[in-house]
Amino acid sequence: MYRLFDDIDSGKKYETVISTQRFHQNVKAAAQKIITTFGLPDIIALQEVENINTLNQIIHQIQLASGVHYRAVLREGNDISGINVGFLIQSNYQVISVNQLFKQTKLTLVNSPLFSRPPLLIEVCKQSNCLSLLNLHLRSMIGIRSKTKGHRVRTKRLEQATKIAKWINQFQSVRLGQPLMVLGDLNALSPSDQYIDVVGTIIGKPDNKNTKLWSQDFIKQDLTDLTQRVSHPKRYSYIHKKKKQILDYMIINQQFKPKLERIWFSEIDYSFSDHAGLIADFSW
Repeated sequence: MYRLFDDIDSGKKYETVISTQRFHQNVKAAAQKIITTFGLPDIIALQEVENINTLNQIIHQIQLASGVHYRAVLREGNDISGINVGFLIQSNYQVISVNQLFKQTKLTLVNSPLFSRPPLLIEVCKQSNCLSLLNLHLRSMIGIRSKTKGHRVRTKRLEQATKIAKWINQFQSVRLGQPLMVLGDLNALSPSDQYIDVVGTIIGKPDNKNTKLWSQDFIKQDLTDLTQRVSHPKRYSYIHKKKKQILDYMIINQQFKPKLERIWFSEIDYSFSDHAGLIADFSW
C-alpha cells in the first residue's frame, strides 16, 4: 500500500490522521483494486497499513462488492509513524498460528529496534495442505550513502538480513518438510546494491564479491527467488529516478509444495501505491 492510515488518532508522534471521507475513499479504492486488478487472491500480504481497523474496513468493502470474505491478521510494531505489515486471508483457510518476530530485538549500534516493522509469520491450512508465510518490510536504502547516517543504515540492513537468514535456517531444521514462503517489500535490489546483498543473504547465496559489507551464508538449504521467473522487461516493482527496480519478492524453500503456474507484477498505480503488486498463481 502507500502509507494507508485511518481517520482515528492513536497518539503516535509521526502518525498521519486523514479525514473520514478520504479514509473511506482510500478503503473503497483498495477493495476495488484487490477485486479487479489482483483478482481476489486467497492470501494477500500487505505492507504500509496502519492497523487492524484499516484492514477490517477493506474486508467490509470487499464483501459488499464481491461477497468474498477475508480475515485480517496484523500485529503492530515499532515504526514511529505507525505503519505495519499484515495479511488478508480468505475464510476457507484455517489460520493455525500468528507470530510477530524480533519485535524486541535491538540494533547493535544503538538501543533502538532492529525492525521498525517486525516480520509477521502465519501458518495457514486448507484441508490438509498447510503453508507458512513470512511477511517482510525491511529497512529502505534511504540514506545508505550519507556521511552521517550511512553507517547506521548499512548496518541495520545487514543485521536484518542476517537475523532473517538465521531464522530461516532454524525453521528448516526444526520444521522438517514445512513449506515456507518469504515475501514482501525487502527494499533490496537484485542484483545487489554495492553495500550488502540483502536478497542473497535471505536466500542463502550472498554475493560478497561485489558488496562492501561481507555476509555469511547461514542457510544450509537455499531458497528460490520466484521473481526471477518474471520476464525481464516486466521484472520491476518500483521506479526510482526513471530507473526500474525490483524491491518486492516471493521466495520459497525446497519444501514448498504448491506448483507455480504464473507470476507477474501489476502495473504501478500511483493512486493506490508507489509499488507494483506481485501476484502469483499456484496449483497444489
